[in-house]
Amino acid sequence: MSEDPFELLKSMTEKALPKLASKASGPVKVFQFTGEGYEPFYVEVGGGTVKLNKGTHKSPTATIQVNKDNLLKLIKGQLDAMQAYFSGVIKVTGNIMDAATLIDIMNTARSA
Repeated sequence: MSEDPFELLKSMTEKALPKLASKASGPVKVFQFTGEGYEPFYVEVGGGTVKLNKGTHKSPTATIQVNKDNLLKLIKGQLDAMQAYFSGVIKVTGNIMDAATLIDIMNTARSA
């Protein structure tokens, strides 16, 4: 299993894309990931697909700031997103409710 958050999430979502299509319906939402230990990347969810891109997006729906270790734990299901948010381990700016969509997508991808 990759220790690069971008590669790990990308491989998980690619394998689970058929299952994710219904969860990724509707308008495109962009989730920017930034933090220590990895290159920034963003996830575009909508139109029936999930796309991951390296770099930064000019107008993300939500920005999630989390360090590499905690992001890997989050992706692998070893860290509860809500608990991490309320304890300050994860910081979210932008639309926090839309960020819940991303957690649902990660959970679905992990179980695929």
